[in-house]
Amino acid sequence: MTEGEAQKGNTLEIAGIRISWALDLHSDVALHVRNEPPPPFPMKEKTFDSGQTWALFKCAGQYILQNTTLHSEISPSRFLFLASDLKTCDLYVTGDTPQDVDPLGYPLNQVLWILLLSRGRGLLFHACGIDDDGKGYLFLGNSGDGKSTTAKLWFDHGITILNDDRIIVRENKGQIWMYGTPWHGDFKSTHPVGFLFTKYFSCGTEERTPARLRAARKRYPCSSHALFLLFGTGKAWPSRSTSANIWPAQSPAMNSPSYGMEA
Repeated sequence: MTEGEAQKGNTLEIAGIRISWALDLHSDVALHVRNEPPPPFPMKEKTFDSGQTWALFKCAGQYILQNTTLHSEISPSRFLFLASDLKTCDLYVTGDTPQDVDPLGYPLNQVLWILLLSRGRGLLFHACGIDDDGKGYLFLGNSGDGKSTTAKLWFDHGITILNDDRIIVRENKGQIWMYGTPWHGDFKSTHPVGFLFTKYFSCGTEERTPARLRAARKRYPCSSHALFLLFGTGKAWPSRSTSANIWPAQSPAMNSPSYGMEA
């Protein structure tokens, strides 16, 4: 069984969550794109800084994402003003206007989806996902654990690759589904569809996993080191996106067959 994903010129739908930057009564998020600098920020109250490519801060009671760190020498080119319910967003774009289907660009697109998923909708995994004759297999791992290599090996045997690096997992009518995303790693082929989640595998070695995450894996195997969660945003949007809350121990996701792939 599969579920498709719609991508059009003014909408982007991933794992059943749709944002639109045109009039669309069926979208989950209405995105207003403004090709102009944002209003001035009298003060930035840091909520979370990734230290690499993005930051979340508060100004005048509103939460705002920017596509650089707060102390970067590079000026941000995108600012995303977020409504408290995440149903509307204002995107201010400076510099070159994006020409692709996604005006948010990296990394704001992924961060927005993580925020949307964190409201009890699902989880984003650092993982490779494949479709083996209608069965969805998930290969969890950190960078360098072999997810892209795994994707290529399966692809060479005629298997459909959903994505080699970013997979969304959601519950749908009592069943667990896994969905491809457009955010790939070294293996470029992606498929924007969903399949029933059947099994998951752990790539890499146990020695590469920090002790605190090995302990979490013992309690919730599917919530290993391969989860993308936003830390430090609890005051803005209390996170309900933990395996304990979305998939209790008796759920199909927690009882799905798990396999190690250590050398």
